Amino acid sequence: MASVPRKGQSPMLWRYSQVSSMELDKFLEDVRNGIHPLMNFAVSRPHVLPRTLSQTQEDLQTAKTPTPEPVEVETRKVVQMHCNLERREDKARIHLTLYLKLEDKLHRHLSCDLLPHESSQTLASELVHYGFISEEDCQKMANFLEDALHKHRPPLN
Repeated sequence: MASVPRKGQSPMLWRYSQVSSMELDKFLEDVRNGIHPLMNFAVSRPHVLPRTLSQTQEDLQTAKTPTPEPVEVETRKVVQMHCNLERREDKARIHLTLYLKLEDKLHRHLSCDLLPHESSQTLASELVHYGFISEEDCQKMANFLEDALHKHRPPLN
C-alpha cells in the first residue's frame, strides 16, 4: 500500500492487510494534510523551452486582427415599455432611461445619452443588434421612442 522513506533507516513498508482501520485512517489524513506526499519525484533534467523567432510589427498586426464575436439574438417579446427623458446640463444631450419587461418577466433597465441628430429608428435597430430586444419588437420600439422624443422636445415658436 505505501512506502515511507526514513533517514538512516530502511523504508517502512505498509501493506493493506497489515494495517488496522484506525492506522489507515490516520495515514490517509496525514496524506491529505501533506505530511506524506503521494508522489515525490524530481525532474532529471531541466525543461528546455523552445525559443521563438521575434515577430515583425506587420506579423503582430495581422495576428491581432479582431474576430467578430457571435451576437446573441433576443427571442423574447417586450410586454411593457416605459422611458424617462431628461435634458443634460449642457442642453445638447438628452439622457434616456428605458425600462423593459419581457414576456418571461425579465426586467431590463437601459440608459444612454442621445444627441439631437439620433433617431428613434436608429436606436431601436441598435437595441436589436446588441440583443436587448427581438427583431419583431424593433418597429414597436421605434414608434414608442419617437412618441416619447416628440413629447419631450420643446415646441417650436
